[in-house]
Amino acid sequence: MDQIGTLELSTENIITKKRARWAQGYNGKKACYIDKDVICYLCGNNVKFIAEDGAETVFNFPGEGVGPFDAHSLSHCFAVAEQCLNPKIYVFVYPTFRQTSVLQGGAKLEYTKLFFSSSDYLCSLSGIPEFDLTLWNYNTGSKLCTYALSRENIPTSLSFNPGNWRQICITSEKHVTLLNIEQSNTLFVMQPTIIQFGERHWPYDRRVRLPPADRDAEEITENERDIPTRASTRMTRYTIDVPKAAKAGLVGELAEKLDEIQDETERVKPVSQVWTPIGDLYIGCAGGQIIKIDGESHQGKVIYYPPKKARVPDSRMSSAGIHRESMVDIQMTADDDLDKLMVEESVDCIGLHKRGLYCAGRDGVLRLVDVKSRDVSVLEVCKIGVPVTSMAFSASYRHMVLGSEAGSLHLYEPGTPESLRLLKNLHYGVFVAISCLPGNEHCVTCRENGEIQVWTIDKGQLVSSISVDMPAFSMACSPMLNVCAVGTAGGYIYYLDMNDVENPRLVERVRVYEGTVTHLVYQETGMYLLSVSEDGHVFLIDGRASKNFKPLAHTGMKGEVQSLSSYTDSTGAVHVVVTHNTSGNKRSGATHMTTFSVTEETMRDLRYNCHSLKYDFKDKSISKVSLNMAIPSYGSAVTEGGTVYTLAQTNKKVHQHKLPRKEDLPPEKELEKIRMEPDAEFPGHQLPGGQVLLSPHHKWLATYGTDGTLMLRTIGQMDKTVSVTPHDYRIGGVKVVAFAEDSQNIFTTGYDGVLTCYTWNYTPTGLGKAKSAMEAARAKKSKLMTSQMEENEHIVGMQEWTPDRESRPMSERPVTTNREAKEKMKRDEALERDEIYQTPTPTPEDNSTWLQNQELEAFKEEDKQYAEIKKNLRVSIRDMRRTLQSMLHSNATLPELERLNRHEFDLDIEEQMRLQGEADQEVERVREEIEFENLAKMYLREMIKRECWDEMVVKGRAVQAFNSNLEVSNFPMRERHKQFLKMLETVKKRRAIEIAESKALEDKPLPVVAKKKKDEEGGEGEDDDGREQPSTTGSLAADLVGAQYGGGSDLFYSQFELHAREQKVNQIVLLEDAIFRVKQVFNKEFDELFIKKEQEIGKIAEKNKRIKKIIADLEFVEDVIEPSLTIAEKPEMMLTVNDDEVKVEKFYTPEQRKIMEKKQKEEEERRARERGDNARERALNEMMGGVLEVKKEDELKKDIPRPSFITTKAEAEWSEDEQKIAKDYERRVKELQEEREKYRKQLETELRKNQSIIQEGMAAFDEMLNTVFMKKIKVMMVIYQEELKILRLRYSLLIEEELETRENELNRLLEHKTAMKAKAAQTLMETNKSVSAYRDTYDIYLAEDKVMDKQFKKEFQDVSALQQDQLYRFFKKRPRALKITRAEGDASTLPNPFADRPSTARQNAQADQYMANQMADLDKLSNCPEGVEPLVWDRLCRYRMEKVKSENKVKVSAQILAEMTSFYQKRQEQEEQYKKDIDNIQDQLSRLREDRNRFNLNLEVQLLLKQGQVEVDAGSFIQEYKDSALIHRSVVEELNNNIQQLGESKIASMVESKDFRKGIIQLEWEHKKMLMQVEDLQNKMKDVQFIKVTREIQLFLNAPDYEGRKQGEVGKLEQTILQQKQIHEKNLSERKKALKELERTIKQKENDNEQLLKQLEDLNVSVHERKHIEQVNADKQKDSGAEKRYQEIVQRRKLVDLAKAQAQEVAVLRAEVERLRMRTFPALVQVEH
Repeated sequence: MDQIGTLELSTENIITKKRARWAQGYNGKKACYIDKDVICYLCGNNVKFIAEDGAETVFNFPGEGVGPFDAHSLSHCFAVAEQCLNPKIYVFVYPTFRQTSVLQGGAKLEYTKLFFSSSDYLCSLSGIPEFDLTLWNYNTGSKLCTYALSRENIPTSLSFNPGNWRQICITSEKHVTLLNIEQSNTLFVMQPTIIQFGERHWPYDRRVRLPPADRDAEEITENERDIPTRASTRMTRYTIDVPKAAKAGLVGELAEKLDEIQDETERVKPVSQVWTPIGDLYIGCAGGQIIKIDGESHQGKVIYYPPKKARVPDSRMSSAGIHRESMVDIQMTADDDLDKLMVEESVDCIGLHKRGLYCAGRDGVLRLVDVKSRDVSVLEVCKIGVPVTSMAFSASYRHMVLGSEAGSLHLYEPGTPESLRLLKNLHYGVFVAISCLPGNEHCVTCRENGEIQVWTIDKGQLVSSISVDMPAFSMACSPMLNVCAVGTAGGYIYYLDMNDVENPRLVERVRVYEGTVTHLVYQETGMYLLSVSEDGHVFLIDGRASKNFKPLAHTGMKGEVQSLSSYTDSTGAVHVVVTHNTSGNKRSGATHMTTFSVTEETMRDLRYNCHSLKYDFKDKSISKVSLNMAIPSYGSAVTEGGTVYTLAQTNKKVHQHKLPRKEDLPPEKELEKIRMEPDAEFPGHQLPGGQVLLSPHHKWLATYGTDGTLMLRTIGQMDKTVSVTPHDYRIGGVKVVAFAEDSQNIFTTGYDGVLTCYTWNYTPTGLGKAKSAMEAARAKKSKLMTSQMEENEHIVGMQEWTPDRESRPMSERPVTTNREAKEKMKRDEALERDEIYQTPTPTPEDNSTWLQNQELEAFKEEDKQYAEIKKNLRVSIRDMRRTLQSMLHSNATLPELERLNRHEFDLDIEEQMRLQGEADQEVERVREEIEFENLAKMYLREMIKRECWDEMVVKGRAVQAFNSNLEVSNFPMRERHKQFLKMLETVKKRRAIEIAESKALEDKPLPVVAKKKKDEEGGEGEDDDGREQPSTTGSLAADLVGAQYGGGSDLFYSQFELHAREQKVNQIVLLEDAIFRVKQVFNKEFDELFIKKEQEIGKIAEKNKRIKKIIADLEFVEDVIEPSLTIAEKPEMMLTVNDDEVKVEKFYTPEQRKIMEKKQKEEEERRARERGDNARERALNEMMGGVLEVKKEDELKKDIPRPSFITTKAEAEWSEDEQKIAKDYERRVKELQEEREKYRKQLETELRKNQSIIQEGMAAFDEMLNTVFMKKIKVMMVIYQEELKILRLRYSLLIEEELETRENELNRLLEHKTAMKAKAAQTLMETNKSVSAYRDTYDIYLAEDKVMDKQFKKEFQDVSALQQDQLYRFFKKRPRALKITRAEGDASTLPNPFADRPSTARQNAQADQYMANQMADLDKLSNCPEGVEPLVWDRLCRYRMEKVKSENKVKVSAQILAEMTSFYQKRQEQEEQYKKDIDNIQDQLSRLREDRNRFNLNLEVQLLLKQGQVEVDAGSFIQEYKDSALIHRSVVEELNNNIQQLGESKIASMVESKDFRKGIIQLEWEHKKMLMQVEDLQNKMKDVQFIKVTREIQLFLNAPDYEGRKQGEVGKLEQTILQQKQIHEKNLSERKKALKELERTIKQKENDNEQLLKQLEDLNVSVHERKHIEQVNADKQKDSGAEKRYQEIVQRRKLVDLAKAQAQEVAVLRAEVERLRMRTFPALVQVEH
């Protein structure tokens, strides 16, 4: 195949002989300008260039895979990274695509980002595993430096500062970092600077949190997060500040990350950034926030928060109310106002412009934001309509390109919202199919969302698109006519008319079946269309429009169809090969291959070759054969001769199979055993999966798969291949491949949404192969020309299909439901009337499939054929129903025992069995669930029993009182471990040795001074003999209750001695042992009490037997006290369940029932045998009346037999003997009664005695229990006090561990800082050496430059001194420095915000070019002075050029030396900073050690105080004693006495002072009263003196009848008002007349004005003409009087202004005089005192 040629991403234009490369697809990633009007972006494995006028260019990237990409709009170059192992970065120049450099060694696995600076530098970010940021010089291809980023915080955006390439900003979801690139000659270093958003917390200042996402969120500091506990308030002597990491026991990196881990505040997530010309930063966040960062202070703050979302209501009522309110707000708010609100995901892309900050995001709106003012506001809004994922400005900032993940590119001119225009819209989505239309001019693609697009083959332009509004799964174009068939969900096939490619039409929709249309394949001539459903059926459809694309027949396959291919032989027979998977795992490939053939004879008599009207093919008619594949495969392609090619699943090679001939096939039974082995195999792909495709002329085979490679080979030479990699294997590789009609172009699509077109670059030998392919295409076209024209005419005449709402699939259910309801109603009515119900003939539904319609037709035919049989069956069923109903009625009248259940009349035995099986399964499931639940509970029970019962040496139990609710429990105790016992023994021995040692030291005589000092130091906690007081020793002192209850010991440490950690641990062990002994002693006493209660209960039980007997004898109704042990007293009762505790009936299995019945029968037989002839019972009854002992109460219960004559005879008829017998009877009865009464009294006395004995015993036991209870309270007090000591000791140990952890962390930081300082010192030393070396070089350059100046006269010795001076002046002459000028105008008018700050590279390039041009001008011969020979001038020019180069070298060296010096100073500062950090850490270490020593020495002592000895006011919950002092009581008593004495003396002095003060206050009050009276009188006098006597007052004082005078004046005024009204009406009528006259005058004036305006226009024309003439003659005429007239006017104006000012001043003075005059008129003389 390689002899034919190679594939290029191009198509050949035969007319112009030029290649036009193309690839289409855009996924919304970075799109940027590379030239002033050219935009570039990645398009699959290619780089696409598109101009603003629509011209396109495609660059096929030569590397292995395509990674990140970026373009440099100033240098017109772009960089693309590979995506492979050890990837490289390629830099190309546009538009020549010349490779500038290849950058290697920046990553091991992948690059994730590339970005250019405005200069000559490129930065790359590698991915896993290193995450290194690398700086490159892309012109030289050199790697400058690398900076390692955190592997956890993946950067979201990176960029250079356009005004300073030495600054890089990196944003992640948690941090914002600024990198400063420092340079020392050839050494580059990146130094990070963390942006601060609040307080700086040392030493983890590298971890600075971003601001909260909500403006109202409160920052919770470390101290605020710590909730005070009982331990923190009761057990601390003073506060020791320890970081949270030390409390958590973390050291190292985890300690630094603890803050971030515990941070629960939702924070902003930066996603975009942009620099300002002054070095500030604006950062856009995912939540719509905008952050501003000061470039100098490196402080950041949020300058904009988006409005909050509406709170979700909690209930329906509230939600309805909120919804109504929000709807009102929405109606009141305009759409424009809503667009001006920046919301979430509205600042995903930001860009800085001279007009402001442009923001766009997924909300589809572009906004211009004013960020310079105090309040952020939106100045400009432009609706894009699609989510914006990319934004870029052109180099001039006059245009902007906006990219969307929807596949569109928009152009926008800032400042003009109406300038938005669509540059490209490709409707991004995954392609599902490609096919070419007849004519080889257009190809058609189909996307997943149902979008059908038509493209030109030569240029790849999108001609048109149309959507079927349904998800599409397959598509095919007919080779016969211009029709495109699209398969969608629901079994729909849409047919589109493509005769007018610019306006495609949807002409037909056919629903073939219900499943998804997974495959569509046209037969070569386009006569038939093959379709595959999800359930494995292959349908044959007529592909002609004249037949309305009618489905013809179908055949079934097992499993899921993987591929479908066909081949038409010379006879017109269509051979179809289908591969399908029957294992259920479609990833494993096809396991079966089925072939069948459809001939013209089969289609002539289609009804005969199908089983029924469903038109399902007979296997024999189509020669259907299904074969097992030995190796699972993917895809299939069949050629002539029955050769099939597939891709193997195991070894991923191409397999060639030969289909067996019909006569070679075995019988059907043996056919399943045959495995289809490949005849040959050829090299394939690297990954499993893919498809196989044949070219239209069946000579070339294409294979493609998930590895992203397309391989082509000829059928005759399968080993030789031509391969290209159009798509990336990481995202699925190649999805679909299609050949053009003449096989000259190959189209590919992948899961990246990119469509590519490849053409052949033929070798000389390959031209013949290409001609054969084109000739085959022409022959096929001529063969189908006639039918194609007819069918195209027919489809053009078809009307456009419009979707009907009733025919939608969603309407099927209601119609079907209504129909079923009606049928059920009719069926019920027929059953009620006992009629025969005949099911109506089904009718096709509105949206039924072709297969359903065929099934209905088959059903109708079957119904006609078997109508009589069905009728007889319905009659039989009716008779059976009647019989069954009569049986049911009869059964209802039977007795309940004879009545059968309803289900026994069910004739459907299978249904009964099914229901019974379902019930059994449900029972089994429930039983299994219950068993599992019981098993879980049993496990939990065993765990609880083991933990709380089995492992307890002393089981927990309680003893309850008889007559009260008092209860005393013991102490449950576990067995102590051997390790603890061993440790306890060790501690005791060690403590005994320590005590012995201290006693030995005490026996030695002490010096007097030392003894005195010791006595002075003796505190209040010791007695006179040196022993500690009980207040400090605690409850376990030898003379306290702790020792009384078994807890005393002489081995305890004093609380004042617990300094060392080992002492505290030993004390804890001793205290735990003491607590154990206390509990043990108490438990022994408790056991004795428990035994006593059991004995007492036994005695009570004995008494109760007699009491019950007495109560029964006396026939009393009294309650007997029967105490028993409860569960609390006998907890082992909880471990067993008695039968009486179970309230439900016990379930017995059949086996258990049989055993119980057998035992019951044996018991009855035993009792029957015992009831037989028993000699012992018979003898006892006969000899002793059935008892062995005669009891008195039994005798008293017997009544004396009454003589019989008493009841048979009257008393008068008795004889004397009978009377004697009667008297004897009465006497005996009386004696019996007396005996009974006596015995009754004895029993009552015994009953009360026994009851009192029981009550006394119970009361005595309760008293003992109360005593034990009080003792337990004291024991618990002792235990709690010692446990409190243990807790305090453990807390102090915990504090020591925290301090130790903190010390380790500080030591680690110290080591880290020390290592960094050593590294910085090494760098500083090396830098110093390099600076010194370069300074020597600079000195050499400077000396050489000076030598050249001094050597000038020696160089020009051959000329005269005058010429030497002239030449030296020219030698020193230099062009002026370059001033950056802009052709476009002033910087203030340019839209580029960085226009006044061009890049350094541009400045240097412009300066070099300017200097070269200026020096060339200076070197011209025309500048040579007179008398100087040209050779001398040339020599001067050369020498001057050398001098200029030397000066430039010195200047560059000076700059480099300055940079190196600055670098050296920064290293010095860095070293100093490390030194300060080390000093700070050492200070912290010293403070920490001081705190640790203070903590160990300043012990916390637990005191045992009596009530009344605490005089601190109790708090609300927990008492704080940290501000309290512990003093001796004598001090308090002495202080109280002093206070009492001083108080008494103070009270006496206060009484004396009170009496004296009382008189003073009274006198002061009277004095103030008199002063106020004087002040009031003076005020009244002044009011009288200064009152103004007006005329009204004078008239009131002088007139005798003032009221009458007033009434007269009122009357006059009323007359005056009437007269004025009359005058007013008269004046009003006159004014109206005058007004009418004025209106007439106005109209006249308006007419006059119109005439004057016309005259004015004429006059203006004349004036302008005269003015023009005067201007022309202005130079000739001179007006000498103009200046004089101007001076007179100015002078007059000044005089007028002066007169006005003076007149105003005079008026002011007059007003002041009048005011002063009125002030003293009239005046009364003030009385002087």
